[in-house]
Amino acid sequence: MWHIMVYSRGFESAYHHPYAVHLFASGSLSPGEAFKIAEDVLVKHFPEWVKRGERLVYVGYEYLPIDLPGSVHYYVAVKLDYAGFGRFEVVSSASTVPQHLASAVEGYRRKWVTLDYDHDIDETKVLLLDVLDCFSGARVFKTRRGYHVRAELPSPLELSEILEVRSKLNDDFRRVALDKAYLRSGFGFLTNLLFNAKCWVAGGSIECYEEKEVDTAALTAVRVETLSIPLPPMKLSLPKGTVEISGREVRFVGSFTRRDVESIVESIEDNLWEYSRTYVHRAKDEDIKTKVAKAYEKISPSLARVVKECDVKIEDGTVVIHIPQHLQQHVGRLIGKQGANIRAVEAELGVRIKISQTSPPPEDVEMKKKLQELLRRVV
Repeated sequence: MWHIMVYSRGFESAYHHPYAVHLFASGSLSPGEAFKIAEDVLVKHFPEWVKRGERLVYVGYEYLPIDLPGSVHYYVAVKLDYAGFGRFEVVSSASTVPQHLASAVEGYRRKWVTLDYDHDIDETKVLLLDVLDCFSGARVFKTRRGYHVRAELPSPLELSEILEVRSKLNDDFRRVALDKAYLRSGFGFLTNLLFNAKCWVAGGSIECYEEKEVDTAALTAVRVETLSIPLPPMKLSLPKGTVEISGREVRFVGSFTRRDVESIVESIEDNLWEYSRTYVHRAKDEDIKTKVAKAYEKISPSLARVVKECDVKIEDGTVVIHIPQHLQQHVGRLIGKQGANIRAVEAELGVRIKISQTSPPPEDVEMKKKLQELLRRVV
């Protein structure tokens, strides 16, 4: 059976149409046939339709796995009013749909959550990944402007409950508002409608599109989260994509769901705080390194250049200059005769200076290794 909705142009969008006719037919109808039947229905039930000069513009097709014998068709005609503030009202209506058919359609509606996202942008793909995480077996379809989602429920819900679920999952708010109006008016079987195809009048001709199913395994998106702790820049490859970290910003590129992201961020916060302290000191190290180099520059520009090639760190309140192997011959000059140079730098900076001929511990390498191991366990 086909549920075919024919409606006029809206005030602000397609959802704000003042008149609509819902047809239930055993077979599909061409756009021309649907327009003709709907026009006759509106003329019969809404005399002002002709006076207002309204015209039908859109036809939406939805296939329902419900048998409707014969070639008969039933209809529901409605006149809608947009009351503002995202609220619609059914002003008047006429229906020939028998109760048994309305009950059968409503029973089918209660088994599904349907979602309509009208934008093909990264934020929409983030929503899709979260919906797929919520509903096992949900199917995603590409539309002309965005995406449709159909998710079968493990057990039927009341239509009002489904509307709440759709709202929480950021379904088109106008679509939700329209369905609430239908539900208030006793037309629950008209809710949760999601077109498989749509046609519209454009420049005197009719244009159409059909939704196409999306391979959800290939669906990816970008999420950006903020840590309360800073980490050194790094990029890690995981089964669901990549995690790029720079300071407090974490960039997730791939099929990460909201649950994945929250789990990863929480694990980083809980397990890497002690490493982050080291990284914070690294920022301070760069600052103190510059100051030490400037102090040595007053003694000798060549000594300042040596310092710039060294690892300078703050360790237990002492500034330690770690001299790499290829600069070992400059240790004596950095210290100075009887420690004169190092004392001059200490006096200028007000800190104790220590010269070390050993390499500093590779904190960044250890941190990256630990983070990789941690995230692979989490995801």
